[in-house]
Amino acid sequence: MGTTTRPTNDSAGDVHWDGPLAIAACMCGCVAAYGVYLALPLILGALADTYGFSNRQIGWIGSAENAGLLLGSVAVSWLAKAGGYRRLAIAGIAIAMAGNMATLLLNSFAGFASVRLLTGLGSGMCYSAAIACLSLTRRSSRNFSVFVVILVLANSAELWLVPSLVARMGIRGLYVALGLLYVAPLMLLRFVPALVRPPSLASAPGIDAARPTDAVLTSNAWWCLSAVVLFGVAASAFWAYSERIGISIGMTEAAVSKTLTLCNLFSLTGSVLAYRLSRRWGQHRPQLAAIAVMIAVFAAWSAGISVSGYVVGVLLFFEVWSMASVYQLGTLTTIDHSGRYVALVPAAQGIGQSAGPFLAGLLLGRQFTFPQMLMSVTLFAVACFATYASVYRRLRRFSVRIANA
Repeated sequence: MGTTTRPTNDSAGDVHWDGPLAIAACMCGCVAAYGVYLALPLILGALADTYGFSNRQIGWIGSAENAGLLLGSVAVSWLAKAGGYRRLAIAGIAIAMAGNMATLLLNSFAGFASVRLLTGLGSGMCYSAAIACLSLTRRSSRNFSVFVVILVLANSAELWLVPSLVARMGIRGLYVALGLLYVAPLMLLRFVPALVRPPSLASAPGIDAARPTDAVLTSNAWWCLSAVVLFGVAASAFWAYSERIGISIGMTEAAVSKTLTLCNLFSLTGSVLAYRLSRRWGQHRPQLAAIAVMIAVFAAWSAGISVSGYVVGVLLFFEVWSMASVYQLGTLTTIDHSGRYVALVPAAQGIGQSAGPFLAGLLLGRQFTFPQMLMSVTLFAVACFATYASVYRRLRRFSVRIANA
C-alpha cells in the first residue's frame, strides 16, 4: 500500500514535500515528456523512410516539436500560481497522449507538423511541471542528481530500442509506445501534493534578516536562465559536430561511436559527483569549477586536436555536461523557492541547444576549421562562467548562507 505524500507548510508559507512515489511520478513524467527529444534523430529518419518527407520537411517537424516544448515550459511558468504544478502536469499529459494518438491518423506534412507542435506543447508542460515539483522537494539536489542518471540511462535505452521497435511495428507503433510512456506518471501523480499558488521568491524559508528582495532574486533567476542558454550554445555546438571532429583527426566512425558511447555512460558518475560536491561546497562554487574545466578543454582543442586529446577531452566534456545539468537546476533552486523559474530551465536549454548547432554550422560555412569554431564557441562558455560568478557575488552581498547553499 502506497504512502501518500503530505506537504508541510513552514512559517514562510513555502511548501516542501517528499515521498518516493511522488518523486517517482515526477521523474517518470520527465522521461516520458523528454522521450521524443532523446530519440528525435531516429524518429525523423523513420518519418522520412515511411512517408517520403524531405530532409527539410523532417527538420521542420523536429523544430515544431521543440518549439512546442519551449511553449509548454513558458506556459507552466505563467500558469503555476493559477493551476498548480500537478494540474498542469496532468493537462500536459492529456495533450501529449492525444497528440501521439492523433499522429496515427496523419499522412501529410502540414498535419504532422501541426500535431507535433501540439504534442510538444503537452510534453513541455509535463516536463516543466515535473521539474518544478522536484525543485520543491526537501532534498532537491539529490533528486536532480538521480534524475540526470535516469535521463542518461533512458537515452541509452531509447537509442537501443527505437530501431528495433520501428522495424517491427513501424513509426505508428513507435508513437503508440511514446504515448503509453505517460501512463505511469499519470497513475502516480496523485501522490504529488497540489502545490497550488507557489510563494514569492523572497518569502521562502532559510533567508536571514538581510534577505534579498523579490526584485533582486528575480533578477538573479533571469541571469541564471541566461547562463543556461550560454552553456547550451557552447556544449551543443561541439556535440552536433562531435563525430565529424573525431573523423577529421583520423579516427574511424566505429572508434568515434565507441568513444562517445563509453564517455556518455561514464558521465553517470558526474551526477553523483555533483551531488557530493554540493553537499560540501554548495551549488555555486562546484558549478563554476565545472564550467572552468569545460573552458579549459575547449581552449586545448582550439590549439589543436589529437586522438588522445579528443578522447580525454570528450571524457571530461561529458562529465562536466552531466554535472552542469544538476547544477543548472540546483543553483536556480537555491534562488527560486516557487519553482516558476525552474520550470523555464527546459526552455532555456532548448534555446541554447538550437542556437549552438546553428552557430557552429554558420562558422564552418565561413571556412572556419573545427579548432577555430571551438575557439569561437568557447566565448559562450566564458560568458556563462562570468554570469554565474556575478550571480554568486551578488548573493554573497546579501547572505553568505544563501550563496553557499
